[in-house]
This record gives sequence, structure tokens and C-alpha cells, in this order.
Amino acid sequence: MSERPLHEKITDLASVLMALTYAGGGIYLIFSSLSFSLMPVGSPARYGFAGILIAYGALRAYRTWRKYKA
Repeated sequence: MSERPLHEKITDLASVLMALTYAGGGIYLIFSSLSFSLMPVGSPARYGFAGILIAYGALRAYRTWRKYKA
């Protein structure tokens, strides 16, 4: 079994970090009372945007995991 090249390892690490950033940002947006006055607390737009961030983070994590397994 051959070892993966360094540039693929760096790309995979960056993908995992970005997936965690997106999902964490969505979770933070849900549980935080701060949104810099762009979206009021409890608004559907705020929770919709947070849901999209979490879903996109999960998608990136899945794609990275699937690529790593291949």
C-alpha cells in the first residue's frame, strides 16, 4: 500500500478543517445571541442560514471521508 503524497494530505486536512468551520459556524449561530445585528435572534432567516451552514459542513465532511476511503 503506497503512502499518499503530501499535497493530498494537506488538501484533506484543509477540507476537514473547513467542514468543521462551516458546521461549527452554524452551531454557533444557533446558540449565540450575537449576530452583529444582521439577523435578529429567533428569526427564520437566522436558523435557515445556520441549517445551511451545518448541512454544507456535513456534506464537505462526507465528501472528504469518501475521498479518503477511495
